[in-house]
Amino acid sequence: MTSRRVSASTHSPSTNISACFATVWCVGLIHTGLPLQWHELFADSFAPTVLYSFTDRSNMDIEGTICPMPTPTVDSQPDIDTDALERYTGFLVEHGVHGLFPCGSIGEFSSLTAAQRETVIETVARTTEDASVLAGCGDTSVTAVLDHASAAADAGADAAVVVTPYYLSTTQSGLRRFFEAVADSAPLPVVLYNIPALTGEALSRDLVVDLADHENVVGIKDTSGDLTYLYDVIERTPADFSVLQGATQLSAASLDAGADGMVAGPANVFPEHLSAMFEAARRDDAEQVQNVMQSVVHPVVSATADVPTAPAVKHLVSLRGYDIGNALAPLPELTDDARARLTACFEQISEFEN
Repeated sequence: MTSRRVSASTHSPSTNISACFATVWCVGLIHTGLPLQWHELFADSFAPTVLYSFTDRSNMDIEGTICPMPTPTVDSQPDIDTDALERYTGFLVEHGVHGLFPCGSIGEFSSLTAAQRETVIETVARTTEDASVLAGCGDTSVTAVLDHASAAADAGADAAVVVTPYYLSTTQSGLRRFFEAVADSAPLPVVLYNIPALTGEALSRDLVVDLADHENVVGIKDTSGDLTYLYDVIERTPADFSVLQGATQLSAASLDAGADGMVAGPANVFPEHLSAMFEAARRDDAEQVQNVMQSVVHPVVSATADVPTAPAVKHLVSLRGYDIGNALAPLPELTDDARARLTACFEQISEFEN
């Protein structure tokens, strides 16, 4: 594994991130009654004003196996099962994940209220001291993203993951305005999230490189599935800018090229194997990396390819002994055939030993 780090830190990710942003003063937040599209057009004008005391982001550790967590709910209702979330968070941390990413795509963030998202993030942050908490703060306006980031900071998160805005189409110039306005005022370090297949908007390589120069933009989760894109971002951004692969099937190649980590859906079910894979990559154990890829990652990716990800992950997690409910509407329920195929995949992988 080719490291982009200038130096390795001996502190936990959570401690390092929090220390870098220990002093944050919020001066004011302006709310307006304008329609959403005007919030977007005049993002700079309506952004909150926040003052910071920044330190060197090279001291931060956003790396390793990061788990994009599902959200435990009661049955198929949008009621957060905090007891189940505490137990499940403990399971992930005990099995070695380096970071937790609640309220992302697998976490069904778009189906949750702002209060529910804060409950999820607070529960995850309260339950772990050994893994960094990268809170999903995505939304369609600068003001909403900053509201989520403020709540996440209050809840104890270490960084805010911000997906490209969706629904209203825009340009690279519009995306630049959006992310600069967020980064200028967010009370947490910002991780960019590029997933054009779901948002309809892609962050260009040039824009990512430019945003990487902002002192409050600390990394990117790239789920474009384009290795050349990821390689270019790694090559053109500073060593202290974390590049995370979000397409797990490309993790081995990405880590070998110098990616700092992976946001790996299969880690929800087999955290010990995905964590071991990153550690193997760090010590250049290519054989173990390929063993995990072939025996764990590829079977999971194949079994979930033609079903919605969140329902599939929730079913697989239940097979691991953690009942976290069913996916929320508008996602469909799994068919009996899909459940059977996922169960067969789980049983096959359960026989694998690192």
